[in-house]
Amino acid sequence: MEQAERRHLATTWMGAWLLLLGMPAMALPERVDNAVRSLPPQVQEDVNDIARQLLKVQDSDAELSCPKAVENARWGMETMLEVGERNLRDGYLSRVDYDRMATPLKAQLEGLTLADCENASGARHEFYRCMSSDYNHVMACAKAHE
Repeated sequence: MEQAERRHLATTWMGAWLLLLGMPAMALPERVDNAVRSLPPQVQEDVNDIARQLLKVQDSDAELSCPKAVENARWGMETMLEVGERNLRDGYLSRVDYDRMATPLKAQLEGLTLADCENASGARHEFYRCMSSDYNHVMACAKAHE
């Protein structure tokens, strides 16, 4: 499968996931208090199922491509931060929970560079090799290669 097609499939799948997470916010009015919204039970179950799938490495045979790995890892982390910001804004995430999630992501994002990939060894090298596939989510690769 061509890289462009693989990227399109990964983007489409991630877009569907992001749409699912945003659906409850579209159906509910803005909240003026600071209470955290709860998702309807079926939506929460769907979100949990998607999260479990995202934590599985889909393609473990990718060859290391530092430009692709850095692009994929940065894109994944930036997307998670954007979703977190939207969930904070829409009331599905408290400021404390957002900060707890965002602070380490932002720190990790700064370290995802071409030079870091090219000089990586051990688990860090395997993380970048995992991220060389468009089918793997950054959290799956991070979990698999801690």
